[in-house]
Amino acid sequence: MINILIAFDDNDPELGDYFEISFNDLNKGLSNTVGVIVQSIRGLNCTEEFVLNLINSFDENSFGFVGLSHGNESQLLTDNDVYVDADNLSHFKETLFYSTACSSAIELEAELVKNGCYSYVGFNKDSSATFEDFYDIYTECENYCLKEFLNSDNTIKQSFDNMLAYFDEQIIRLLEQHDDEILVAMELIGNKDSFVLLGNEELKKSDLE
Repeated sequence: MINILIAFDDNDPELGDYFEISFNDLNKGLSNTVGVIVQSIRGLNCTEEFVLNLINSFDENSFGFVGLSHGNESQLLTDNDVYVDADNLSHFKETLFYSTACSSAIELEAELVKNGCYSYVGFNKDSSATFEDFYDIYTECENYCLKEFLNSDNTIKQSFDNMLAYFDEQIIRLLEQHDDEILVAMELIGNKDSFVLLGNEELKKSDLE
């Protein structure tokens, strides 16, 4: 079995709805995935203590961790706590770490991989999700790689590349529709160009079992 731990800050005053929509998209996409157990951590429980206690309860060392919250170059955080940073990197060895937090792929990503994290997928710049009516498109693009990876025998690199292609499909569709959607397409272009993969590009789902 593969444990997938998803922390999402539904309590955030600005983007709480966005993070919850992103979680719901992932949860739906993985709900029928054989051999995958999804456990969630809501915003008020996105604390270092709660996250690490749950990780320590796993029988297996390998797992997938997803952070859907705010972030910076070296941390994942909420208004309540910093729940991933340099002080707890050792708890994320042998993991696939996946985050849509802004800029976390600048320092945090490299430090995690250096300390034994298998692979990291995340943003190396600030991401954008300005238009509420299109939250579902933003999140479907951002989550595409993880959902495909856990529902296939692809390597993480293959799923990452397919995610970029899915971004392109959605961008083209928006550009072909109405002028008002050009701004959404531009934000998706920026998000796509900011997504990076670091670590073992040959990682497969079976490596997390």
